[in-house]
Parts: sequence; C-alpha cells; structure tokens
Amino acid sequence: MSKIKILFFILIPVFVFFDQLSKRWALENVFKPNTVIEINEYLNFVPVWNEGITFGLLSNIVNINFFMIIITTIIILFLFLWFIKTKKINLNISLTFIISGALGNLFDRFNHQAVVDFIDIHIGKYHWPAFNLADSCITIGAFIYIFIIFTSQKDNIA
Repeated sequence: MSKIKILFFILIPVFVFFDQLSKRWALENVFKPNTVIEINEYLNFVPVWNEGITFGLLSNIVNINFFMIIITTIIILFLFLWFIKTKKINLNISLTFIISGALGNLFDRFNHQAVVDFIDIHIGKYHWPAFNLADSCITIGAFIYIFIIFTSQKDNIA
C-alpha cells in the first residue's frame, strides 16, 4: 500500500472520531427539550433523530434501522474493497470521505437506532434538512466522485 493510501486510510478513523465527537457534544448540549442553539442568522443547532435515510425518508417503515444497518455495512465493505484496489489518488480521496461518513452514521444506528442530526442551515424560514459531519463527509466525497467522472469523460472525449 502506498504512503498516500496509508494516509487516507488513517484519515478515515480521524473523520469518524470528529463526527462522533460532534454528535456527543450535540447529544449533551442540543438534545434537550425545546432546545435550539442559534449561532447566526443562517446556522442553528437543533435536535433531530433521523430514523430513515437521507432527509428522513422511509422513517415510517417498521424495522428500518435493522435494514439500514445491513445495507450500510454491505456498502461500506464494497467501498472499502474499492478503496484498497484503486490506484487513483482522487478516487481514494472521494472514498475516504464517503467511507468515513457512512461509518459515522452506521455507529449512530448501532448506538441510538437512529442518526444524530443537528446542523440546521437556513435562509429566513427556508431550512435545509438537519444534517451532521458524517453527512457532510458523504456529500464532499460524492461531489469529488462526480468531479472525477466529469473530468475523466472530458479527457476521454478529447
């Protein structure tokens, strides 16, 4: 394994650690009755238990947490194998973020039977669904992957 890949491999637990640390802080400070911590006019910390998938979709399905744990574990294993096999640094960066985020949210499902979301970004009355650092990692990794796809297609066309 190359030195750069080892660095990315080490970053996975570092990202998971900070995600879990932020969620622990949120559980101790935000997840209290009627608590909203206003940071500024665009950012609040609010308590949200996400029992479903992205944006709370499918949260009304019975035993969704059990299925989410199984599906997420399978996806993480697939991504980790891909991470080990690829020699592309930019793909390793993308997978590092995605695996870190998926692990952070998987730990929540094991520990709390739901994902701890608490970051609320808004403009006036229009709020983006609450999220956490793990969600941010997944999003960053996905954007990097999309960038890789578009730039590699551009290179193949030229």
